[in-house]
Amino acid sequence: MVGFFIILLTGQIFPTMYVAAFFELLWIDLIPAGTFIPPNAIFCVAATMVVVEIYSLSDTSQIFPIMVMTIPVAILFSILEGKQRKAQNKNYNIILQQSRKTAARYNPQSMINSSLIQLLLIYLTVGTAAIYGLVFIYEHLSPYLVHRDYLSWPLLLLMASISALAALRIRKAYFSLVLGLTLVSGYLAWQIFLA
Repeated sequence: MVGFFIILLTGQIFPTMYVAAFFELLWIDLIPAGTFIPPNAIFCVAATMVVVEIYSLSDTSQIFPIMVMTIPVAILFSILEGKQRKAQNKNYNIILQQSRKTAARYNPQSMINSSLIQLLLIYLTVGTAAIYGLVFIYEHLSPYLVHRDYLSWPLLLLMASISALAALRIRKAYFSLVLGLTLVSGYLAWQIFLA
């Protein structure tokens, strides 16, 4: 969904859809169930596209390292959100006490609003700092990034779709997963050997 909005803002369909599809496939198995908070794919797509727009990048071999650099920040976001949720547990107890006493004192809206504002501030602060960090790192890394013909969007999407196979939880899917990993690894090794 974030890819669609970025396309509306920038007018660039490619590589935005490739980046969005890559992260969607990569974490398709990680769904927010129970207390599990998956890595923040929205940040990965948005941050990657910010750096792509700043440097007017179009080559897959230049964009992929940025995508990889966003992954630790996406995991950090899930950790921070988990800590923020734990900090909000005391508010849950207050809401329980209020709801059991009198209906007039029961007002969870202020607590919900403050929790949402806290989360927004966390995302804005960490996200902005991370994007500045990505721009700084990419500026120093870009002279060492060379064009690689074998690194293409179909190959990256194939690699990310391995996660979708793992999500099936079927033995035959795992066989396909191992076979796919072997073939992709062999292809990459062959291309590197030829280069």
